[in-house]
Amino acid sequence: MWTWKGADHSSGASASPRMLRVLLVESDVGIMSRIKSSLTAHAMDKDVGWDQMACRTLSTLRALHQVDLSPFDVIISGASLEDGCGLDALVFIQGTTPDTPVIMIGDACDAGIAVEAIRGGAVEFVLQTAELDISMPLAVEKALVHGQLRYENEGLQEDLGRSMADLAVANRKLEKSIRQLEVTARTDELTGLANRRWLNLMLEGRWDEADRHEVALAFLMFDLDGFKQLNDRLGHHRGDELLRVLGSVISDNCRSIDVAARYGGDEFCLLMPHTDVDAALQVAQRIAKAFRLRIEALDLGDVDVDVSIGIGHRDVSMPPCAEALVRHADEAMYAAKAARGAAPRVMVRAAGGEHIRSAA
Repeated sequence: MWTWKGADHSSGASASPRMLRVLLVESDVGIMSRIKSSLTAHAMDKDVGWDQMACRTLSTLRALHQVDLSPFDVIISGASLEDGCGLDALVFIQGTTPDTPVIMIGDACDAGIAVEAIRGGAVEFVLQTAELDISMPLAVEKALVHGQLRYENEGLQEDLGRSMADLAVANRKLEKSIRQLEVTARTDELTGLANRRWLNLMLEGRWDEADRHEVALAFLMFDLDGFKQLNDRLGHHRGDELLRVLGSVISDNCRSIDVAARYGGDEFCLLMPHTDVDAALQVAQRIAKAFRLRIEALDLGDVDVDVSIGIGHRDVSMPPCAEALVRHADEAMYAAKAARGAAPRVMVRAAGGEHIRSAA
């Protein structure tokens, strides 16, 4: 249904008559009279789209320029006016109320103007023939349908634009939620390091890379000494504090390409791609010393707390697979743990199964 300009829709479509407001710009009085009569008669047909019709007439382009065009549902303009061309009227109407449909009328000699009128935005060009009484009401009906379709299309475009904007916002929120879930899924909640699941995924990829390109790969395993005694004497909250401290020290002393992870319980690990054994030893010693400095500031009573570190290296312990690399580091860590009293307690797993103590 055409959205009638000026109609009150607050109480429903049937609350007021559907008034068609027509502006007729025509210098020929006879043509003007015929058009008004045909539209008035057409309005009496109960099957048409309007109940009443009000038609205002103008005879010049100058008069058109002085009228408020916004109330009109359709504007009809002659191709030739007393003081100008119908195309000038069309340009003015399009610039003033671009949503108002325009119908242009003319005789056979105005065929050239007809083409320009349609290109300029007119919805119809009606010839002044004997059938004008029939063709004009039909042209108005067509113009109203054209206007209604344009109105609905613009509404759909606005709805689509809002929907696309809403969808973009929803997608950004979804992407953010997915990223947060991904981070949560690979992060140890207590220490903020990678969890064992993510470590295993990274280890598999780094091992394949080292094996394919023959590059160095080191794996460091850390274990807290005295952790059980600390929990028993001072409580689990102090144990959690100690775990966070070690996780922070490891994270502060690794590169962006390294993977620091909590292996489980009080065991941590550090996967170091493209790292020779000497560099891995230096990092292990630096972490051990930094950890001791950090725990000196903690009030741990008489509990003796330290960290034991084992290193497995692809070029030194010669593991056949990634799982063996982890096992070698674990074995070296337990060898370092057994050698209590040495500082720093860092062991490297050698190819023959023996363990080499690092220099302090």
